[in-house]
Amino acid sequence: MNDLVANFRRMPGPLKALTLFSLMSALLIAATIVPGGAVVGQRRVGLEDWWTNGSGLVFAVAVCLFFSAGILLLKAHRLGRLTYILSVVGLYIAGYFIELINGVSYSRDDYFFDLLFVALQVAALSAYFFLNRRVKDFLVS
Repeated sequence: MNDLVANFRRMPGPLKALTLFSLMSALLIAATIVPGGAVVGQRRVGLEDWWTNGSGLVFAVAVCLFFSAGILLLKAHRLGRLTYILSVVGLYIAGYFIELINGVSYSRDDYFFDLLFVALQVAALSAYFFLNRRVKDFLVS
């Protein structure tokens, strides 16, 4: 545990924020349990339906992958960078599957701008994780 705290203190500021964002994602699962379900599009999905129709499982897998990326970054493991990027993509894919499962849509049928936004996010994260000297030094040491 002391190693994780020491690693967190050594992290560059933006990497700390990204790691905390990843670790706090576990609260998203709790946010579907405590109020008794979730809202998908404009439709309220009850807790029982959320888990029986598969939405909860898809969401939990995506969030667990995102959470594990934060743990890998805390451990200063190089694989944490790739896991983080893939988990961001996984969260978007999970959102589309949850839409399909529940028969609703968050946005219009034209997903071009959604895909463009994801591509820009992945490009920015990749540039930060793989080109930033401070991140590279943190993960190598």
